[in-house]
Amino acid sequence: MNTPQTDDIAQKLKEYDEAFDFYLDFGELPDGLPKDDLLGGVIEQTIQDNPQLESQDTLWTELLKEELMKFIEAMLRLFQPIEEYHRKEQSFIDVFVAGGLDQKRNMWGQSVKVIEQNYKPEELNLDGYKEQLKKCDSEQQKEIILNSLGHEWKKASDDKMAERKQNTLTTNQQSWERHMKAYGLSDYKERKKVERIFYSYPELQDLIRIIGREQPHREEEKDDTIQRFLPLLPSSPKPAAEVEEIASGNNLQHLLPSETAILSDQQTENLFFYKFATQQLQLFANRPKTESQFKTEQIRKKKPRLEKGPIIVAVDTSGSMTGNPLKIAYSVLTQLLRLAKKQKRKVFLMSFSVRAEFLDLSFPRNWMRLSAFLEDRFTGGTNGEEMLNRSVEMLQSKSFAMADILIISDFYFPLPLESTKKKMLIEHNKGTRFYGLEIDSTDNMYDIILDKTWNIK
Repeated sequence: MNTPQTDDIAQKLKEYDEAFDFYLDFGELPDGLPKDDLLGGVIEQTIQDNPQLESQDTLWTELLKEELMKFIEAMLRLFQPIEEYHRKEQSFIDVFVAGGLDQKRNMWGQSVKVIEQNYKPEELNLDGYKEQLKKCDSEQQKEIILNSLGHEWKKASDDKMAERKQNTLTTNQQSWERHMKAYGLSDYKERKKVERIFYSYPELQDLIRIIGREQPHREEEKDDTIQRFLPLLPSSPKPAAEVEEIASGNNLQHLLPSETAILSDQQTENLFFYKFATQQLQLFANRPKTESQFKTEQIRKKKPRLEKGPIIVAVDTSGSMTGNPLKIAYSVLTQLLRLAKKQKRKVFLMSFSVRAEFLDLSFPRNWMRLSAFLEDRFTGGTNGEEMLNRSVEMLQSKSFAMADILIISDFYFPLPLESTKKKMLIEHNKGTRFYGLEIDSTDNMYDIILDKTWNIK
């Protein structure tokens, strides 16, 4: 469950993630980041210490950024209690300064205790203020002295927070840099193995191309059956005895059935409109009963697809997917995540077996949890019904409407219920596409359910 603190960390981490990319592109931090921001300085220093990033394999840049974001997230967590104490202290000081002399006297004992515990004399000279108070007989002067103490205390509190943060950062940054030197290369090699798995299967590259929608813009054409409301037309033909005479004109209420037939045929309807415009339509001279009619016809109606959108990925983590299938799934996910970062697309990851678990990869702080998330597997059967219904629920949310859905599995679970199929069809008609990556599957029954499937043995 998210708390205001975790939401705050997620938002800040997203800003630092974007700041890293901005610095790579423009050689400076974005204006929205304060110049004296400690963690912004870490980003700047890290990139400056690795000038090879521009010419090196982009995988190394991604790995360095990922590790740096892990470190920054850890720092944000360590900074939280420091910031919380600072907020409480600042609130106490504000009350002290805003109150009258009686309130300052009541708070004096607690104020002295806090200052003596946290500040050296060179940081806040409490003894100097005590001496001034002893020499002062005027109540008004005492309040001025205490207000001056409060304002100096407030500034000292800001400086103390900055100092504590800097000390915490310095200590942990050294540990992080040692870790990167010791394990950075091995982590790179492991990630390279995952990447080689991906590029060893052309089907996976095609999958990323389709879901990435990086192909030239196309507009799908679909045949739609529509009904057009026509003007009031005559009812069934009258017996010859009832017809007084035939006339010419364009009064549609007296139209002969033969003229109606011309209008109902798409190939001859232009002739009907010509005869109407020139008043050459054949009409009844008497007035037969009239009734409304509908014309049904087939037209080609262009329905363009959404160019870019969210991605929902469901990965089967049941026992049958252990080993190489899960390695393939992980290789696809890392490429999808790379694509999503590049295209600024939201990603929602779902693992499913006997029950479904979720990870919203729209937040950079969750990217680092991908490997651990997939390793948290369950034994037993596979509940595909829960996964599909959860996917449809996500499609109905504002953040993931009309998302592309990719299911990675061996698909050894039943076809969805009819009620679930109907829900999927409704979302499909809105623009969603359902894809499947079948790994070591011998059953292709889901090919009729999904828009496209890729099969890997």
